Amino acid sequence: MAAAIATGELRRLIAAGGETALVDVRESGAFARGHILVASNVPLSRLELKIEALVPRKAALVVLTDGGEGLSARAAGVLEAMGYVNLALHEGGAAAWRAEGGELFEGTNVPSKLFGEIVEAACATPALDAGEVRRRIDDGEDLVIVDGRPWVEYREFSITGGISCPNSELPRHVTDLAGSASATIVVNCAGRTRSIIGAQTLRNTGVRNPVYSLQNGTIGWEWAGYPLERGASRRPGEASSEALAWSRERCRDLARRTGVGTLDAATLEAWREDPQRTLYLFDVRPPEERAARPLAGWRGIEGTQLVQETDNWVAVRDARIVLADDCGTRSRITGHWLRQMGLRDVHVFDGPFPTAAAGASRPAMTAAPRIAPAEAAEGGFAILDLASSERFIACHAQGALWALRSRLADVAGRLADRPLALMDDEGGDLADLAAADLAGLGIEASVVEGGLDAWTAAGLPVASGRAGALMAMDDRGAAPFEILDDPEAAKRRYIAWETALPEQFARDGLITFHPLTTITTEGERGR
Repeated sequence: MAAAIATGELRRLIAAGGETALVDVRESGAFARGHILVASNVPLSRLELKIEALVPRKAALVVLTDGGEGLSARAAGVLEAMGYVNLALHEGGAAAWRAEGGELFEGTNVPSKLFGEIVEAACATPALDAGEVRRRIDDGEDLVIVDGRPWVEYREFSITGGISCPNSELPRHVTDLAGSASATIVVNCAGRTRSIIGAQTLRNTGVRNPVYSLQNGTIGWEWAGYPLERGASRRPGEASSEALAWSRERCRDLARRTGVGTLDAATLEAWREDPQRTLYLFDVRPPEERAARPLAGWRGIEGTQLVQETDNWVAVRDARIVLADDCGTRSRITGHWLRQMGLRDVHVFDGPFPTAAAGASRPAMTAAPRIAPAEAAEGGFAILDLASSERFIACHAQGALWALRSRLADVAGRLADRPLALMDDEGGDLADLAAADLAGLGIEASVVEGGLDAWTAAGLPVASGRAGALMAMDDRGAAPFEILDDPEAAKRRYIAWETALPEQFARDGLITFHPLTTITTEGERGR
């Protein structure tokens, strides 16, 4: 039976430290409209599919919160059935937190985006606006523009002439990319955070080049009237031996200065078996490298993104975090940022990679009956799509309905008049869970074998748009900044929101960041 925890007690628990996960089980849209800063969002509709990766140790204290509407109690029942034994319900949820003077933060990945703003202010990270960068390009100055986002985001749109080099890759490529110490380096992302973190990454290493972030990233570039490039493919080649030696030295120094630990294979094995501590293992190499040489038992997330969306990957505060890559630079530069974010127990694995390990397992589910797409289309079935609303809006089976699994009881009366077939975007796992929920409501449902991919492969008709939605599409975390009929207003609100975060953070007083402000001065170190 889950215990109750009042807002004041929850605040004291967070401030005291120790292994605690604060999990907000509302849908992502509601979460993004206002949540406690340190909460991780695991929507009730996908709880069974997501929770074990975020909270891998089932004896860890998990505090469940919501908006005050009672979702936490439902979530507790699910987690108890999965074997979680240390649960607490936040009384009144976010509504009670606000009523007692606590801050609620809009948006997603707020701790990371807030941290970027704190770093810029504390470290005086210099920035150039789009007009100044454009002038320097036109004047033929020795200028290198690097895009600090992952490759797939860079491919969508980028600054003309920019080179893809995700932030966690910057140290090992910067000396090759710059060519000389006189070249100016400008780091950009889509908005602000990764521009700032990328630029400050290079400044922290002590690189002699002048380094700037691009103010407001590609948003600022477009505001200045400059077009973006689509489908660019510029990226560094293999790092030279000189660049690797330089980056290893710098990254080791930064890891040491920020308190990143190291551990060997024997210690790692002992930590795996420790029932008293939660352990996260992250392979921080880029996706293509992970695919070529996977590390069994390690979750793959590029170091750039682990810093950018930490709350999506680490829910248990003060857990042990171990990072791995094959050269020691990506893990150490990522670790040095996590330590500055206030994560207390961060380590780099310095041993041979294991060949086998047990990863988190998904809960056992009873598979619902499968039917072929053609049977669903021609047999008088109502198609209910449980995929993300973003996926549904982009493409769905023609005539399909859409709903959130967590609210099926609200629309059960509209689903009982003809045979029902389910689709999802989780390989059928979410549909199986929903089928079990519907059975409890007296409704039988089948699952379309292969989902939307099989439907389209069979040449069956598809549609796009919101028609067919049975409820508000409240699963979209970007909701506060998504003004579909005025994207420019959405961008301006986003930038205004991000730059205002430090003021709200100061009022909140819940956690502390530790930016590394004692960086090496320009020119003190050679390459």
